[in-house]
Amino acid sequence: MLLKRKIYIAATVLLALIILLTVFIISPFFLEIKRNSYNFPLKKQNLAVLEKELENLQEFKKTWPEISPNLEKINRLFIDDPRMPIDFISFLEETAEDAGFYRDKSFEKSFSDPVKNEGDPWPCVPFNLSLIGSFSSVSNFLEKLESGPYLIEIQNLSITRLTDVNLRTSEFKQFSLDDTKAVISIKVYSK
Repeated sequence: MLLKRKIYIAATVLLALIILLTVFIISPFFLEIKRNSYNFPLKKQNLAVLEKELENLQEFKKTWPEISPNLEKINRLFIDDPRMPIDFISFLEETAEDAGFYRDKSFEKSFSDPVKNEGDPWPCVPFNLSLIGSFSSVSNFLEKLESGPYLIEIQNLSITRLTDVNLRTSEFKQFSLDDTKAVISIKVYSK
């Protein structure tokens, strides 16, 4: 009986060890395999995305020398400081002078704070320009403005011929009936 009892105790201990081994070692091992098998396709997909991004980055590095000069040109189309667009104002004054306007009452400009309109891709600075001179000077100014180094959009253009009534006022004394007054509203895009 003693031998039978020892066999039962040994079998019970062995069975308990097998159950403990199954519950605490083999079962977590299979659970980990199951979890990893679910995560494997996701990790494989992430790896494929990362490989594609790396490939795109390497392609971009190859094309960067070709596109960087164009990006610099595009960058120069925008005014740097929308609150104080000094370079653009200098450009306007030089363009007006080249077109035949002088820095007296024949060319006036004003601008307001930068805005970001819903339909615009970039912030812009609204400018209002007033020019008085010959029609060809106004036309010349507009051509130079449109072909200038800045990205602009002409919002409104109003051109009227000066009348006798206009010429009688002190504001228009230096002009003649052949002259025109142009009021131009433009948007200049900024960074």
